Amino acid sequence: MVDVTENSDNAIQKAVKLIENGLFKEAIVELRDFLRDHPESIEGWYNLGYALTENEEYDAANKAYDEALAIDNGIFALWFNKGTVFYEQKDFENAKECYEKALEIDPEDAEAWNNLGNCFSRLADGRSAIDAYTRAVALRPDYAEAFYNKANAHFIEEEDEKAVAYAELALELNPALEEKISQWIHVSRNRLLSKRDQEEHERRVRERSKQTD
Repeated sequence: MVDVTENSDNAIQKAVKLIENGLFKEAIVELRDFLRDHPESIEGWYNLGYALTENEEYDAANKAYDEALAIDNGIFALWFNKGTVFYEQKDFENAKECYEKALEIDPEDAEAWNNLGNCFSRLADGRSAIDAYTRAVALRPDYAEAFYNKANAHFIEEEDEKAVAYAELALELNPALEEKISQWIHVSRNRLLSKRDQEEHERRVRERSKQTD
């Protein structure tokens, strides 16, 4: 979760333990002390960014990730976590760009595709959101959250058959999603019924028209 390299300094190992125990402020102090003498440590900056994020110090977390990226911008976890920071700040455009950078490094990461989909959704780009969620569930067929997000994106686009189908699949994978799904699935089902009633009405009108010709 918080290790970037295998060879950790004792100070970093101590900080990681503090993070694992939820002692983020103490970890921040430990890592800042370490980085004064070792500003070249990607792992130090990464873990500082992580601890600052958990402590909801988002601007400082972004600066820590930037320090790490200045040393090596080819590490997936740095871009992924920086995207998470921007998302927490509701800066969805910058979050999207970070997740896209992460996916350039590892295009097989389902969570990054799901998070990218969330960014597109927040930016009101429903089609791109659906495409991203589709990539996520293709990579991880048991990814209930991504199936739910895909269903919800189809609902917003008024693609009700797909919305209902993917919502039901998400619910099979994780019954705890029922409360979220129940907030909108009845709307999709009602729209489907209305559409089918309208289609049936139009079919009958066409048949009557043929009979009178």
